[in-house]
Amino acid sequence: MRIMTGQVARKENFWDRKRELNDVWYKIDSGNHVLLVAPRRVGKTSVMYNIFDNPKDDYIVLYIDTESADKENEFWKKLFYRLMEEEFVNTLQNKAKNLFNKLKTIKIDEATIKGIKFGDGSELDYAQAFKKIIKELDADKKLIIMIDEFAQTIENIIKYESVENAKSLLKTHRELRQDSAVSEKVTFIYAGSIGLESVASKIDSISTINDLATVKILPLEFSDAKEFVTLLATSNNIDIQEDEITYLLNKIEWKIPFYIQLIMDELRKLEGRIQAEQIDSSFESILDNRNHFEHWHSRLKSLADNEYQFSKEVLNTIAENTIITSNKIVNIAEKYKLDDAKEVIHSLVYDGYINNNDETKEYRFNSPILKMWWYKNVTN
Repeated sequence: MRIMTGQVARKENFWDRKRELNDVWYKIDSGNHVLLVAPRRVGKTSVMYNIFDNPKDDYIVLYIDTESADKENEFWKKLFYRLMEEEFVNTLQNKAKNLFNKLKTIKIDEATIKGIKFGDGSELDYAQAFKKIIKELDADKKLIIMIDEFAQTIENIIKYESVENAKSLLKTHRELRQDSAVSEKVTFIYAGSIGLESVASKIDSISTINDLATVKILPLEFSDAKEFVTLLATSNNIDIQEDEITYLLNKIEWKIPFYIQLIMDELRKLEGRIQAEQIDSSFESILDNRNHFEHWHSRLKSLADNEYQFSKEVLNTIAENTIITSNKIVNIAEKYKLDDAKEVIHSLVYDGYINNNDETKEYRFNSPILKMWWYKNVTN
């Protein structure tokens, strides 16, 4: 198993998340559409690619990242043409002959600014074109369409197009999921590095996603994390013993594969048996690489100015004092004239910055690593 600190972990490099994968497949087999829920960097995309790489016999899987889409019709255009890509069509030809043959019969005469012109002369926008294709498919296998960064797409549309277009996209997706002629042929899985629930709530559209079955992607349990570290050490010739593995995991606290692999990548460069002092030094070393953590700060910069200033002061306070109380959060919100501080805090929780698991009225950083980086690079 290779150490993966930036790319998606796939195939032999994927640490098997049996609990989550079993939950996803159970919900798919039960006819549900799925929302993968987890903070940033916990491993949602790797889970999706595992489903893509290892589909059950009765399913064909399509993965698409729509993060760059910033208009409603552009989203549907991406989805439509992903269905038509040679790579996907070849997959259908090899694994689902009926589905492939049906796609071949759908003739597109012309692509226009308005949408698609079909062989029957009808011209449809991309959303309608997608629905038309799905309804006309005569498949011997069910199609799973996994949409990564869907929440980011909604935020992009809010920012660059309009709130109404964002609402329209959410509403259209719900209508597709509620349409039995579509649902019997397609299962949708949504995921992303920001919270869909939070984004939908901001535009009063939470009702458009309340039919989704939620699967939480959790940090690793201690026993799983220990096995993961042991396998990485064996595969990469890192001499680390059980006591030091325990020390490493206790120091990480929030045991997600991303943080574990960052530390193991530093330890990989050392010779001889790993000692606690070297683990401490490795924690300091990873803080010098801004690329590992800058995306957390960049995400905040996309917020409205008062939301950004509020978030920054909240995180600065936690970095300096370990915790922040709910009363202090209220005071900071008043300072920046922020009416909906709860939603911003919810976003910070979902995005993987903070949690209030230990005490409902106190928040702390999920990871001491992120806390150290924030204090070093942002607070000071």
